[in-house]
Amino acid sequence: MPTSGLESQTPRLTIDAMKMRIVRGVAFVSGLLPVLLAAFCAGAEEKSDVTVEQVDKAIREVEKIAQRKIQENALPGLAIAVVFQDKVIYAKGFGVRDVKTKVPVDADTVFQLASVSKPIGSTVVAELVGEGKITWDSRLSVLDPAFAMFDPWVTREITIRDMYAHRSGLPEHSGDLLEDLGFTRAQILQRLRYQHPESSFRSHYAYTNFGMTEGGVAAAKTSGLEWEDASEQKLYKPLGMTSTSSRYADLWRAPIKRWDMCWWMASGCKSSNAIRTRNHPRAA
Repeated sequence: MPTSGLESQTPRLTIDAMKMRIVRGVAFVSGLLPVLLAAFCAGAEEKSDVTVEQVDKAIREVEKIAQRKIQENALPGLAIAVVFQDKVIYAKGFGVRDVKTKVPVDADTVFQLASVSKPIGSTVVAELVGEGKITWDSRLSVLDPAFAMFDPWVTREITIRDMYAHRSGLPEHSGDLLEDLGFTRAQILQRLRYQHPESSFRSHYAYTNFGMTEGGVAAAKTSGLEWEDASEQKLYKPLGMTSTSSRYADLWRAPIKRWDMCWWMASGCKSSNAIRTRNHPRAA
């Protein structure tokens, strides 16, 4: 798995402490930005008198937070974009992409999205649902007959909704360790049939990245598309997201990229595309 190069030079305890500081910093920034902008977003939905000046004021506050977190070493770098009235009115990077070379983050830096890709993935599926090709209750056994769960009855009945609601019965994080060992997305999904359930079907919640992955992959098959192509055609291109991709290879072709932060924030960001940062139909 990609690393920043620091782990081989720094004691493990220090690395763990750094990870926690980064996660806390990202959580703080991520949690506070919506609070600062909430009044303006709510106002935009409820009335039309939100002004550019008001948004500019909020952006200045956001900038102060970002700069302060960089100075506190809460995280190496981040990029912020603000869309107002369907236009990008602000895009700026803070901090560095590489803690060794000190190359700065800018508005064009490509990040892996970690679990932010889950709402992106569900949006792609929702578009397919909106086209009438599938419903949230379409059975995976119909969409992807090659996929199987441990229990034949669950294999027959499980739906896209079940996977996105994390109520499949699979143990939490099923398949994640296989990815860490180098298994591909297809290999991991094929092996889920050997995973004994942790709970009865639809009775408990258990977070499973590869369950959601299968839900997205199966949904895309209805259009005769691989997940990567479905994401591009149904979401990225219509929105003009020319620097966004669900292909891991595209990340490495990007002239400006940063992947070490993803390793710190998530438990792995190395594989070939699926709906989260690991093997989820995801975006980079």
